[in-house]
Amino acid sequence: MLCRSRLQHFLRTGLPHSRPRTFCSSPPEPQTLSQRFWAWTTQPRPHWRESPTEAAVLFVVFGCTGSSSVTLVRPVFKSLTGIEGSMKDGPWSYRIGSLLLVSPVYSVILITLGTLSGRHAYFAKMGSKIMGRF
Repeated sequence: MLCRSRLQHFLRTGLPHSRPRTFCSSPPEPQTLSQRFWAWTTQPRPHWRESPTEAAVLFVVFGCTGSSSVTLVRPVFKSLTGIEGSMKDGPWSYRIGSLLLVSPVYSVILITLGTLSGRHAYFAKMGSKIMGRF
């Protein structure tokens, strides 16, 4: 249904209103901050190959996630197991344990940072792919 002012304009002039056509509706209900954030982070986005901005956001999130997950896992792994080492020098128990602990932490951090960057749908899909490999 057309708004009253548009209908009056049409009846008075016989011409359609000059602004783009919109429909009357009641003003939107106020939303909470979390509802507005969730709507923003789950909205459709262009493919990263089509948008340099999307590509930049994705690359930054992946970079921060990789650095953060390794930085968090190393001290936790050492305190839990008492094993100290590196991926290059070993021992093998450190290498295997570190890989097993980094992957789930990486996927959780990836989904968290991805959601905070406004790309929840993409990063939730990536996180579930990573967890699906276990």
